[in-house]
Amino acid sequence: MGPKSNSGFYLSKKAMVLFVLLGFALLVICTVFVILYAMLRSGEAEVLPAAVAGSWGPWNHSRLPGSLTPSHYQLELWPKQVAGQDKLYFLLGQVNVTVMCREETEVILLHSLHLNYSGLTVTESSPDVTLLPTASIERMWAELENEYLVIELDSKLVPGQEYIIQANYTGYLDEKVTGLFINHYSESDLNKIIIASLLEPTHARSVYPCFDEPTMKATFDIRLVHRSQFVAISNMPAIDVSERLDKDGKWKVTTFNTSVKMSTYVTAFAICDYDYVNTTYNGIEIRVWADKASISKGEADFALNVTGPILAYFEEYYNLSYPLPKLDIMALPDYGSAAMENWGLLMFKQDSLLYHPKMKLIEKSSISAIIAHELAHQWFGNLVTMRWWNDLWLNEGFASYFENLNIAIEDTVGKLKLQYPLHLQYNVFHSETNSPSQSLTVKKEDVKTFDKIMDMFSDTTYYKGAAIIHMVSNFMTEELFAKGIRSYLKTFSYSNAVTDDVWNHLQMAIDSQDVIKLPASIKSIMDPWTMQKGVPVIRVNTLRGIITQEPYGKSAENKISTFSWFIPISWIKNGSVQPLFWLERKRKIFSKIKRTTDEEWILLNINISCLCRIIYDDSNWYQLIRQLNKDPSVIPVANRVQIINDAFELERDGYIDIKIALSATTYLAEEKHSKVWSTALMHFMRLQAAVKTTYTYGLYKKYIASKIVPFYHYQMKLINEDFNNIQIGTISIISAVLETMCLLDLKDFVDRATSLYSQLMNNPANNTIPNYIRKVIYCEAIKAGTDKEWNFAWALYLNHTSEEEDDDLLIAMSCSREPWILNRYLYYTLDDLMISPELSFVVYRSVARNVIGWPLVWNFIRSNLNVIETNSTHYFGLTSLFYILSDGLLTDFEFQEFELFLNSTSEEGKLAEDVEHVIKSRREFFNWKKKIQTDVHNWLNENVPVD
Repeated sequence: MGPKSNSGFYLSKKAMVLFVLLGFALLVICTVFVILYAMLRSGEAEVLPAAVAGSWGPWNHSRLPGSLTPSHYQLELWPKQVAGQDKLYFLLGQVNVTVMCREETEVILLHSLHLNYSGLTVTESSPDVTLLPTASIERMWAELENEYLVIELDSKLVPGQEYIIQANYTGYLDEKVTGLFINHYSESDLNKIIIASLLEPTHARSVYPCFDEPTMKATFDIRLVHRSQFVAISNMPAIDVSERLDKDGKWKVTTFNTSVKMSTYVTAFAICDYDYVNTTYNGIEIRVWADKASISKGEADFALNVTGPILAYFEEYYNLSYPLPKLDIMALPDYGSAAMENWGLLMFKQDSLLYHPKMKLIEKSSISAIIAHELAHQWFGNLVTMRWWNDLWLNEGFASYFENLNIAIEDTVGKLKLQYPLHLQYNVFHSETNSPSQSLTVKKEDVKTFDKIMDMFSDTTYYKGAAIIHMVSNFMTEELFAKGIRSYLKTFSYSNAVTDDVWNHLQMAIDSQDVIKLPASIKSIMDPWTMQKGVPVIRVNTLRGIITQEPYGKSAENKISTFSWFIPISWIKNGSVQPLFWLERKRKIFSKIKRTTDEEWILLNINISCLCRIIYDDSNWYQLIRQLNKDPSVIPVANRVQIINDAFELERDGYIDIKIALSATTYLAEEKHSKVWSTALMHFMRLQAAVKTTYTYGLYKKYIASKIVPFYHYQMKLINEDFNNIQIGTISIISAVLETMCLLDLKDFVDRATSLYSQLMNNPANNTIPNYIRKVIYCEAIKAGTDKEWNFAWALYLNHTSEEEDDDLLIAMSCSREPWILNRYLYYTLDDLMISPELSFVVYRSVARNVIGWPLVWNFIRSNLNVIETNSTHYFGLTSLFYILSDGLLTDFEFQEFELFLNSTSEEGKLAEDVEHVIKSRREFFNWKKKIQTDVHNWLNENVPVD
């Protein structure tokens, strides 16, 4: 029982919980009634009945029948606020859909979700509609499973005749970022809203009744009704603004020009009190919209400056003009994805679009890449659309390929060119290795439900799609590839395509010339890449001249696969490029790759032109490594990246020995290219996690120092010893190198960091440290300093200058070498007035990465887990922390202790799934550490330079 109440009766805990739940339920019910009442009062909407039990018809199929196809929509949307409810809005809608009857039918199906209708008619379309009868509606009801509005008529519609379906309806808006939704934001201490849309893949049906499938393209006349202080934006330019009066006052009605023919999922609507910056590029008006404060600070200027040149680049490459007279780009406080390619009205999460000086310079590259991706969609997706979602890669794979433009800073934007990011292959193999999610294209009948459609928005679709496009452009040549793509886009403009259509047009380009010869048709070559899960690994025996292929990965499904790929093999022998050959079956004897002397070496996959990994026999591995140490420039940069990346990834997955992977790094003191170093440092970080609490760590640090210090000095010379003299393309590598310097205590860097930090301490109002290296400068200075340096950083953090600065300071303060300071820091996280629960996990993870701090965090988390769980609103931070904590485990006993602790955190279902995944993943990592420990130690002992 609970405590005695003042009223003289007792309440148990269960009773109290029940009363609370009942109260909450009543509140929800009242809110729903308020919304329904407003809808019914404003539009006299009626709730549609559900399907009659046992009824059967075309509504039982997940795809629309072909009996009716839309040609034009006249659509008016009028979002209105529910009286007395600040955050509740309902939607008044009117739509006239002109459809062509293709097959005789007495049933009309429209997609409709959470819409209620106050009036609906079906009329023949004719210049003199008064002479034609209206089709009578016998029954209208909602088929919930397939999200249809079912209209049963008393007579059949006639093939070849156009009809108009006219509907008045109501819907609703909420804060879930789908359909037509509301965003809230603050400006000058005022609470403001923006109404916007996200309709991909199947949310248009929650905004207006429609034929919500990609092939059902139509033109649109759109009107938006809104308050006078707002502006309305849609796919096309506004052509008229009028006024309307109702009982709630005066409204504006913005009418837009008739759209081009397009799919429902790229229609777009926005009503907002935003401002914009604009320009005109090749006759196209470009506007970037954002809240007024962001516009006044110039945060939209970068996006505006790069959009025109990117658009012009695509127009030239595709040989097709952007078909709309304007392009609006909008930054939203919250959005369901990084961005959406609505035709003529791109929408972005504001962090993906806006740039301000306090952001790290590298963010410019990220912003420009996302803009390029969405602009590529104006052709791949909007102009030519996949026929069904099973071929989504035709949209996303091509957009991901074409986003890779060389856009660094404004002064290089006029020299755009496609570049293939070397990390893309890593992303593909990372997502495909152990359990390939799906093939690039699947059977359309296997993609019926919303969940199955969403499954297509995967890494496979984006990364693998882009990678195989890169492969095709290489073996065809870029010139022929572009020719085929231009033909494809022109042929299917304002229409829909399937994967074979791309292959057919690329084949036409091949057939138009006699220089490039292929062993089979483009379709035969590419079908295995799109229709099969996984990616190949090639084994090369240079002693016998035998080459084989197999699916890459550890899963049984891969090992038993009978599928093989057509693989284009570009190769080098002893520094000389050899003619390309094809591996079209599982095993091939190819005597030309046989090494005839011990000094010869073979290198496959020049410039990573093919999506595959290469496993050489040990003797060829070591010959490649000897060549790297002799003269690395003989091997292309991309292949130096490939050798290091493949070696470590192949070792991780059990294909080769760790000593080969380590040996591939022995030449790095002579390496000057940042892409190679970026790859090497990524793998060194994993190795560091494995050895940082072992007796091998000292050897590891000495080895890394012997390789990276020359590269550090090389980079310092490139920037003339001045961190402000930076090019955007070198930001990532310099940041990574400096983080390694923090590990090594290099005197040159320690002196630079402490000097810069001292200047900041003397004049906190003038921070001259470039924001891209603040974290590492703070870290090094705090590590080399005392509590004085740490306390100064803490004072800066309490001032909360910006979110980016907060993260940098929180991470840097974890670098202290004083256990008492780190312990004090951990206990600060228990007070959410000092550090919020979300940012506390930044502290835990950062301190745990500190070799000194790891045992402190391990003990702190175990001692205070209940408080941490109570303060935290989510478990993502805790899960990621578990991964880092496991890095320091050395013995089976310690891992068992770790496992018991994790299982204790998931009682009553909490964290259960995440904990299971963590334990499985970290057991693999722990076993790998044990497996390689002796070999790594012995190898380092033999290869660390003598002092």
